[in-house]
Amino acid sequence: MTITSPKPAATGFFQTLLNAVAKPAGTAALALGIALSGLLATTPARAASDQKAIKFVEDLGAEAIGVISDKSVGKQAMEDKFQTLLQKNADLRKIAAFSLGRYVRTPNDAQKTEYLKLFETFIVKVYVTRLSDYNDEKFDVTGAQEKGSKGREVIVSSQIRFTNGRQPVDVKWWLLREDDGFKVFDVNVAGIWLAQEQRDQFTSILNSNNGDFAALLDHLKTKIGQAEKGQVNAAMSDGKNNAN
Repeated sequence: MTITSPKPAATGFFQTLLNAVAKPAGTAALALGIALSGLLATTPARAASDQKAIKFVEDLGAEAIGVISDKSVGKQAMEDKFQTLLQKNADLRKIAAFSLGRYVRTPNDAQKTEYLKLFETFIVKVYVTRLSDYNDEKFDVTGAQEKGSKGREVIVSSQIRFTNGRQPVDVKWWLLREDDGFKVFDVNVAGIWLAQEQRDQFTSILNSNNGDFAALLDHLKTKIGQAEKGQVNAAMSDGKNNAN
């Protein structure tokens, strides 16, 4: 089964992914059109677990498509719906903490609160601006498997198929088990884990500013401002080249 998702514009998320998939990234957040297409051959217990993980991605993808395909609402309404979708299905606090790397204990309480708010706003505004241009790409789930031996994580594999004849791109969804469900922790596009890429960017900024956390907060504010103005390339860059 295949679900059609919106079509990306010519540019997108993280410079390392520009030529790979025109940036249908994120994190965590980006939950695109995914459909149930099969399970890995495994034990009955694991097969049931895999099926739940795939169903989670399927439902998440269908809901995301509904949000970004509804052109009858304004951008703010779309952002609000997308934010609700992320809060429900992605572990934003863990992703935000992971993105700080060795600087995770650097911010004080006030900075931490501001960072979490800015991080979430950054993801919502950047991805809504990017995903609102998608149209007619197809995403197929190809399987799922446990990650590690503790039974707490699952990797769901999928593939983006382009209608313009480009080679398919593999996408993996790193899910964390929480209670009886799942939360997205990271997404691997064309071999690159996006949360890890974000961590590289954030720690680079902190390294360049002698660990001054205010510099990272200012960076996020700048990126959010660029996204609000529709300067998607600049908002998605690492800050070294903000030309749109």
